[in-house]
Amino acid sequence: MQRVVEAFWERLEDNVTESCTRVQAADIPFYRGLPADVRRGAFKRAFEAMGDDLAAGTTEAFPALLRALGAQRSDQGVTIMDILRGMLLGFEIVTDDFARVFADDLEARLYWERVRARVSYLGAAALADAYMTARERLVRAQAEEILALSARVLPLYPGILVLPLVGALDATRAGHLVPLLLRAVVENQARVVLIDVTGLPAVVAETAEHLTGAARGVVLLGATAILVGVQPHMARTMVEAGVDLGGITTRGDLASGLRDALDRLGMTIAPKR
Repeated sequence: MQRVVEAFWERLEDNVTESCTRVQAADIPFYRGLPADVRRGAFKRAFEAMGDDLAAGTTEAFPALLRALGAQRSDQGVTIMDILRGMLLGFEIVTDDFARVFADDLEARLYWERVRARVSYLGAAALADAYMTARERLVRAQAEEILALSARVLPLYPGILVLPLVGALDATRAGHLVPLLLRAVVENQARVVLIDVTGLPAVVAETAEHLTGAARGVVLLGATAILVGVQPHMARTMVEAGVDLGGITTRGDLASGLRDALDRLGMTIAPKR
């Protein structure tokens, strides 16, 4: 509706000014920390995006602005509700203004409200989607950091490495651990790798497959893999699941595995005299 579009643009600067005044009075944390010129610029961009959608009869410019804003502000710790409250205040100002401008034109006021509702909804959805994407990215990054911290291949003696496993071993974690382990074998020129499963809460068929897969990768590199910390219930699970250990050595504890590794390398640990 052309008269609504014209009134929106004609009164844009005044409504931006009023928006800044109201949002300052509302003491919204995000806007409170912005310099006055930055705050005004943010509201003006939002009003201009809404005006573009209003004039074109589309719902593209304002949601795109909110999506970009969400991607930027989510990393700065700004809450989504702060941004939405500012948006609501700005549109309420236009509604109040049009109630005076179009006091005798109900059709124009209803037209604005329909556009406002549609664009506001899509803008809020775009903002939420941007925040969700950023949150998922953060969670993935944190998960990768946790995986890295929980996967340390430690050199015990020249030629001997140990990989202590703590916590559940699922496909995602195994996918991170195996390349790490194989790289350590090459870099350290390891001849024996002790894969310590003492810290695993349980060994199901899937876990057993991951363990044997890691061990076979070590063997393919010319080193010997020894599973240590294998308890009777773990061995029983492997047997019942039909897991083929393929000649992989198992030992009940790390000390036994270390003695085996030293024997294979012709080394001994002698007490200090």
